[in-house]
Amino acid sequence: MTFEQMLETFPELLNGLAEHKGISFFMVQTEHDGGVVRGENGIHYLRDDHVVGVDPLAAFGPNAARHLSRANDFVNAPDILVMSMYNSETGEVAAFEELVGSHGGLGGTQTQPFVLYPAEFAVPDEPIVGAAALHQTLKSWRNLAATPAPVVEASA
Repeated sequence: MTFEQMLETFPELLNGLAEHKGISFFMVQTEHDGGVVRGENGIHYLRDDHVVGVDPLAAFGPNAARHLSRANDFVNAPDILVMSMYNSETGEVAAFEELVGSHGGLGGTQTQPFVLYPAEFAVPDEPIVGAAALHQTLKSWRNLAATPAPVVEASA
């Protein structure tokens, strides 16, 4: 369902989600503007990256909109993607499942992943966003990793 269809069919649903203290934001597809992310006090339009009101993605890091745009483009994207609350002061993420973090979520230390790699490997100019981009980067390093390191003779 699109944002407009949800408003017509369930008029209080989206406002209720936006105002719920346990929810940071939700993402839906609109009929004319593409994917939008709505929080309690603002909307972030993913297609052209503009914000009306308070940006619901502000606390989620510089790549949050990229991650959500990628998820929104999936053929099997949900009608409503709901992101639970995130406390930026404590780093606490309220997960909807019984895990330490929030599988597939945003906020906290999980939005700061790292890859340990040799310094001579080239890093892409664009941020690595999503598993497919990471896979492409790792593939580009495959031949470098397979090349034996030069033998350095020990000095006496």
